[in-house]
This record gives sequence, structure tokens and C-alpha cells, in this order.
Amino acid sequence: MRTFGSAILGFAAVLLAVAALCSAWLAVNVVSEDGFVSLGQPLGTNEAFQQDLAEELGAQVTNSVQLPDAVASFVQPLITSAVQGVQSLPGYPQAWDETLQRSHAQTFDGDGGVTLDLAPVVGLVTNELGSAAGTDVQAPEQSLLELGGADQRSEIELAVKAANAWPFLALGAGIAAVLALLVARSRGAALAWMGAGALLGGGALWFAAGSLPSFAARPAYYSALAETFAAAFAAEAGPSLQAWMIPFLLGAAVILVLGLLIRAVGGRRARR
Repeated sequence: MRTFGSAILGFAAVLLAVAALCSAWLAVNVVSEDGFVSLGQPLGTNEAFQQDLAEELGAQVTNSVQLPDAVASFVQPLITSAVQGVQSLPGYPQAWDETLQRSHAQTFDGDGGVTLDLAPVVGLVTNELGSAAGTDVQAPEQSLLELGGADQRSEIELAVKAANAWPFLALGAGIAAVLALLVARSRGAALAWMGAGALLGGGALWFAAGSLPSFAARPAYYSALAETFAAAFAAEAGPSLQAWMIPFLLGAAVILVLGLLIRAVGGRRARR
């Protein structure tokens, strides 16, 4: 009975530890503004995403700026040229970071779904457009693009709750592990079992993280840009989560080896 109870508690400790790791990663890399910006920065140079973004920027600029009638006849070629060259502008990296910051606020502090605020990048385009047209072009304060519907709100709120739960999950994992050791007939065996379980759980999570891009491709999106954004963001999120797994897997391996050593030493003493 003690062995069974220890096994159940050890299993619970492993599950809670894996959940705590996922929760902490989510808090640091998605729910946190700094983490979200850092994770989304490579999208600023992602070729597929930037191609779809250029088309959307052209539409956003055309719909948002007010141009004098004198330049209306040749405005579209100027917009196209400005959009195509926006990535080469010195201010583009900063504008993209600001876009991610605003998008994070719109997504997590707003009341809709995942939303991009392209105003900083649109501002770069309008500046170039104004320079080419020889006139002042007022940039919009906001340039919002919904990547999903309001039905995503519940998923976003669930992600925030999951991110905030990591301290409690980690505490639960620690308590369950201590109880498993206290109840066990052989603490070395219990420790080894938890280490092996953590290795298996961590390995499963590793492969799941590598499959995030394929998971992101399944839902239906509002636009090609939304689909490309989800795929590109998932492609960055997967390796990031896997990088977090390395210390976890190393720690699990150490626990496994330590448990086996304790069990071996205990066995030798018992034979004496």
C-alpha cells in the first residue's frame, strides 16, 4: 500500500512539475510584454510573414491616410513602393518592436481576440509616402488588424490564468514529491521513479513543442496574414519551449541517477 501511494504521489509530482514548466514559460514568453516582444522579433524578418504583411500594410495605408486630390492619381504606386521598402528603413526594427508592444496590449488588455496594431509600421510607410509625394501625410494613431474573432477571448483569458498558476503548480509538485519520498518503502526507488517519470514527461513535451507549427495550422483564420502570423509565431515558440526543457531534462536525469545510487548503496548495507 505504501508503494502504491508513493507511486501515485510521484506521478502527481511529475505531472505538476511539467505543468509548472509550461505555465512558467507561458508567463515569461507570451503573457509578459517583454517576452512576447522578444519571441515575436524574428517575425520582422520572416519572409513569408512579411510578404503577407506588405499586402495588408498597403490596404491599411490606402484606407487610413488622407491625401490631397493633386496626388490621388499616382498615390497607389507610391504606396506600393513605400511598403516594399519599409523593411530596409533604419527605423523599422524599432517600429516592429513597438508594433508588438501595442499588439500585446490590444490582445491581453482589450476585449477582443488576437489583434495587431500596425500603426508604428504604417507610420514609417506614410513618412516615406509623404517624402515621395512632397506633402505631409498624417499617420493614424491606431491601425488595428483582428487575427481572430471575439471567441478567442476565452482562450486568451485561460492562457493568462494558466500563466499565473505556475507558482502553485511548482509548490504542488514539491509537496507531492516530498510526500512520495516520505511514504515510500525505498526512497531511492521513489526518487529514481520520479526522475524517470520526469524524463518521460519532459521528452513528450519536447516533441509536442516541436509540433506547435502543425497545431497552429489547424484552426481557421480570418486572413492569410493571420494564418502566417500564427505559423511563424508557433515556429519561434516551439524552440523557445524546448530550450526551457533542457535544464528540466538534465535535472530529471540527475534525480534518476541519484535515486539509483541511493538504492544501490541501501541494498549493499542491507546485505551486510
